[in-house]
Amino acid sequence: MWRLTLAQMRRSLGRLTAAGIAVAIGTAFVAATLLAGDVMQRISYDSITASYGTADLIAVSSGTLTDADVAAVRGLQGVSAADPRVVVPSVELSSGDKVITQALVPVPGDEAFDTQHVTQGALPTGDGEITLPERAAERLGVAAGDEVTVGSYVWEAADAAGDGTTSDDETAADDAGTVRKQTEQVTVVGLTSDPTSAWAQYGGVAMSTTADALRWSGAANGPGVPTITDLGVDQVLLALDPGADTEAVRASVREVLETSSSDALVLTRDEAAERSISGDSTGPVVVVVLAFAAVAMIVAGLVIANTFQVLVAQRTRTLALLRCVGAVRSQVRRSVLLEATLLGLVASVAGTLLGTLLVQVALWVMQGADLPFPVPAAVHVTPAAVLAPLAVGVLVTVLAALTPARVATRVAPIAALRPADAPAAGSRAGRVRLVLSLLLVVGGVALLAGGLALSRVNVAAAVGVAILGGLLSFVGLLVGAVFWMPRVVAATGRLAGRAGMPARLAAANTGRNPARTAATSTALLIGVTLVAMMSTGAATARATLDGELDTRFPVDLQVSAPTTVDSEGRTVDEPLPAGTADQIAGVEGVEAVTVVRRDDVVVGGDNPSLAGALALGTEQASAVMRSADVAAALSDGTVVVGRSLAGAVGVSDGDAVPVTLADDSTGETAADATPVTLTARVVDYDDWSVIVTPATLERIGSPGSPGTAWVRVTDVNDSGAVVQDIEDLTEDSALDISGAAVERALYQRAIDTVLAVVVGLLAVAVVIALIGVTNTLSLSVIERRRESATLRALGLTRRQLRASMAVEGALIAGVGAVVGVLLGLAYGWLGSTAVLADFADLELRVPWSDLGLVLGIAVVAGVLASVLPSRNAARTPPVAALGVD
Repeated sequence: MWRLTLAQMRRSLGRLTAAGIAVAIGTAFVAATLLAGDVMQRISYDSITASYGTADLIAVSSGTLTDADVAAVRGLQGVSAADPRVVVPSVELSSGDKVITQALVPVPGDEAFDTQHVTQGALPTGDGEITLPERAAERLGVAAGDEVTVGSYVWEAADAAGDGTTSDDETAADDAGTVRKQTEQVTVVGLTSDPTSAWAQYGGVAMSTTADALRWSGAANGPGVPTITDLGVDQVLLALDPGADTEAVRASVREVLETSSSDALVLTRDEAAERSISGDSTGPVVVVVLAFAAVAMIVAGLVIANTFQVLVAQRTRTLALLRCVGAVRSQVRRSVLLEATLLGLVASVAGTLLGTLLVQVALWVMQGADLPFPVPAAVHVTPAAVLAPLAVGVLVTVLAALTPARVATRVAPIAALRPADAPAAGSRAGRVRLVLSLLLVVGGVALLAGGLALSRVNVAAAVGVAILGGLLSFVGLLVGAVFWMPRVVAATGRLAGRAGMPARLAAANTGRNPARTAATSTALLIGVTLVAMMSTGAATARATLDGELDTRFPVDLQVSAPTTVDSEGRTVDEPLPAGTADQIAGVEGVEAVTVVRRDDVVVGGDNPSLAGALALGTEQASAVMRSADVAAALSDGTVVVGRSLAGAVGVSDGDAVPVTLADDSTGETAADATPVTLTARVVDYDDWSVIVTPATLERIGSPGSPGTAWVRVTDVNDSGAVVQDIEDLTEDSALDISGAAVERALYQRAIDTVLAVVVGLLAVAVVIALIGVTNTLSLSVIERRRESATLRALGLTRRQLRASMAVEGALIAGVGAVVGVLLGLAYGWLGSTAVLADFADLELRVPWSDLGLVLGIAVVAGVLASVLPSRNAARTPPVAALGVD
C-alpha cells in the first residue's frame, strides 16, 4: 500500500497542498510561539548577565553585607577583585532649569565589572566627579568639562555648621539631627554608552566614586557617610585569578559570608541569571499564546477533515476497484491514515521552518530598532521547539483523517461497477451529540449567569466562573453546529435566492452536505467569535473607563510644579515656569489650557479635613472641565466639593461650611486665619480638593500659587498622543503630569496592544478557516460535475456557474462570520459585565467599525475562495463532464 499511497498523493497534489498549508500555518504558529518564548527568556537572561560585566562569580547573601564582609572576600585566595553591587536607582541631576533623574553606579574596581564604554572624557577618579550617559547629557545640555547639580538627602546634626554646601529642604527631624535635601556642584568628566544594554531599563547609568554614590543614595539614617549596609547591598561581584579553583573559591566565599548571615549563595553569571528569571513572566505569556495556537490547530483539523472528504470522494471508484482485487478494509484505512501521516509530517516540517524564519526575521528587525534591552543575534533552536510542532501537526492531521478513513472503508466493491452518484442531501447526527450539546449550552449559560451574579461579591471568582461558563456554552454550540448551522445557511440562502438563478443554485448546493457546510462555517465561526468578543470587550472597557475617569478627575490633564519644603519645614508650592501654559496650548490636540492658583485649606464640617483649594473662574471652568456640573455650581461665595471629600467631612449639598487657610508647616488651621463660611456644592468628582473662584480664595486669605495648569484635550481618544507630546515638552523639568488623560492613555495603550496582539493571533485561525472554504467549494465541484455539465448543456453560462460558486462561498463564509459576530458581541458584553460591573458604571458598546470590517473581510474572502474551484468547473466542457462516471 506504500507505493499506492504515494501514487495517490501525487494525483491529489492540489487538494493536499491546501490541507498542507493549513497544517503548516498552525505548526508555524506553535514553533514561532515556542521560539519566541525562548527569545524572551534569553533577553531577560542577557539583560541580567550584562549588568555583571564579565564577573566570574556573584555572591548573594541572605542579609545585607558590610564593608568588612567585602574586605574579607577580597582577601581570599584566588580572588583578584571583589566589588559590592551598588545600584542607586534614582539621583536628581539638574543644569539650569533642566532637571532629570538618573540611575547611578560606582566606578568598578576592576575592568571585569565594567559595563560602560567611555565615548568622551574619562571615568571619575575622585569625589565630586561624574560621568553621564550620552542621552542624559543631551537632555541636560552639558558635555565633558561642564558642571551639573546633584540633589540628594543627607543626615545633618542639629547644630551642624555650614560646610560649603547648601541645604534648602528639611524633610525629617529627631532629637539628634535632621535629614535634609542637599545640592552640590559636580564636574562631568566623561560621557558613556551602554554597548550591551546592561542598564537599558534605567536609560543608562551615571558613574561616580563609591563614596559619592553612597552619599547621594539617600540611604542616610545617622551621622557619617552611608554604608553599603544602609543601602541594603546583598551581592558581591568577584573576578578570579587565572587558574584559580572555582569550586574552592565558592566554598571559601560562602564560609566568609555565612559568618554574618544565615545563608549565602555563590553563583556563576549563568546561575545568577537563571535564579533571577526563574519566576519571570515569560512562561504565562507562552502558555497564553499557545492557547491561540491550539485554536488555530483545531480550525486546521476541521479543514483537514474536509480535505480528506474531498480525497475520498475523488477516489470512490479507485477504492472500490482496490476492494475488487482483494484489498481489505484495514488496508484501505491504513492507506488513508498513512497519507495523512505523510502530509502532516511534510507540512509540519515546512511549518516549523517557516515559524523559525519568522522569529529570525523579527530578531533582525528588533536589532535595527533602538530597544531598551539586548536582542539575540540568532534563534536558539531547542529540541522542544522542533519536536513539539512536528508532533502536534502530525497528530492533528491523523486525528482529522480518522472519520474520512472510516468512510473510505465503507466503499463497497460493487461501487466500482456503477457511476458515482452524488451523496444524498442531508445528514443525521447522533442523539448523543444533541444531548451533549444541550447539556453544555445549558450548563454554560447557567455558569455565565452565576458569574454575573457573583461579580458584585467577588470579582476574581466571578471572572473565573464566567470564563468557564462561556467556554462550555461555546463548545456546546460548536458540538451542535451540525443541527443549527445548516438551517441558518439554508434560511440565508433562501433570502439570497431572490437575487437570481445563480443565487438559487448556490443556496440549494449549500444544503447538499449539511455536515460539511456546518464544519466549514464553524471553522470560520471560531476565529470570528473570538475576534468579535475581544473587540466588543475592548470597546466596552474603553467607554466604561472613560466614564469612570471623568468622574474621578475634574480635568483631562493637570500639569503641576513640584512642592518643596523650606528650611523652616513649611511646604512651598512652586510656580509654573514662565511660558509653560503657552507651550502646552501649542501642542496639537490640546483644546484649552488655564492656570489654576492653589493653596491648602481646612474644610470644616463634622470632621474637618485638610484639602487643596483650587481657584479658577466660571468661564475657565467651562473651558477646561468635562463636568458641566462644576462650572454651574461655581460662583463667588460657594465651594465645590467632591462627593468623597464631602462624605469624609460630613457636608451635604447646600450646607454652610467654614473654610480656613491652613498652616503650611503643620497642615492644621493657620493661627492667624479667619474662617470664611461658604455654601457647599457637592458634585461628582473624586479629587481630594475643593474648587472656588479667585475672589473667594482671596477672601479665605491667600492669592494662591500659580503652580498648576489644567488642560482639556480635543479628543479623549487621542489622549495617548497628547500626553506623550506634553511629556516630551516637559521631560527636562520637574513638572508632574496627572489627570484622566494620563490614565486614559495608559489603559488605551494597554487595551490597544492586547487587542492588536490577540486579533493578530486569531487572524491565523481565520486564514486557515478560509482555506477550508476553498476546499469545501472544491469538493462541491467534484460532486457536481455531471450536474454542472447538464446545466451547461441546458444553457447555463460559464459566468453564471462562476457566480453561483461565488455566492456559495459568500454564503458559507458570511453566515459563519455573522453568527460569529453575534456570539462574540454577546460573550464580549457578558465578560465585560463580569469584570467591570463592580468597578464602574458599565457602558456597553458595539464596535461597529471593527465588526463591519470582520464581516466585509469574511464575505470578500469567501468570494475569492471560490475563484479556483469555479474556474475548474467552468473550464470542464459539458461533454467531458457528462462522461464522468
